[in-house]
Amino acid sequence: MNSIAIDGPAGSGKSTLTRGLAKKLGWNFLDTGAIYRTIAEACRKEGVSPQDESSVTKVARKAKIELGYKGGLQHMYLNGEDVSGQIRTEEIDNIVPLISTYKGVRDVVVKLQRDFASRENLVVEGRDIGSFVLKDSKNKFYLTASPEERAKRRYLERINRGEQADFDAILKDIKERDHMDMTRKIAPLVKAKDAILIDTSNLTLEEAIDLVYSKVKL
Repeated sequence: MNSIAIDGPAGSGKSTLTRGLAKKLGWNFLDTGAIYRTIAEACRKEGVSPQDESSVTKVARKAKIELGYKGGLQHMYLNGEDVSGQIRTEEIDNIVPLISTYKGVRDVVVKLQRDFASRENLVVEGRDIGSFVLKDSKNKFYLTASPEERAKRRYLERINRGEQADFDAILKDIKERDHMDMTRKIAPLVKAKDAILIDTSNLTLEEAIDLVYSKVKL
């Protein structure tokens, strides 16, 4: 199976670009952050504190997490329930950065990612895909954008979903998430040495997709 690894910080456009690139290639895509979000939702459902690493890890290990696609969109299933909508809330946003630093949780997620990628051609996005999860992939990209641009995107996403949003708070959260992702001990966010750097700050979605597509080796 072939894979394309797309890494980058929060709000860099990974998810949207990954979906567009996969559609252009006729492949499926994997938003790996959704797996962590599904584990966060499992913890929320069971009333487990995100600060309790041991309990969070136990929840991650026993949860049945499955992947599916409907109308070209990725759906996440937790113990047979479609939780795709439930994992996109601000509450889950706040849980994910912490639980994703836990080794036991990361071990579960990496195993799932590799399992999914072994079954079919996938465009996979995350923070340590090219550098760790699928380090043998011959197509690696690192997407980035300025913190302000990324905060603007996240702000507009929430407004368009009908949610309240505070730009300054989102910008602060993004900078803190960058620091946490880049300094964590286990699989930190780094650009793989053989990854192609793509700055999406001044690119439209279509331009970014076309640029990455032009550099894919099949």
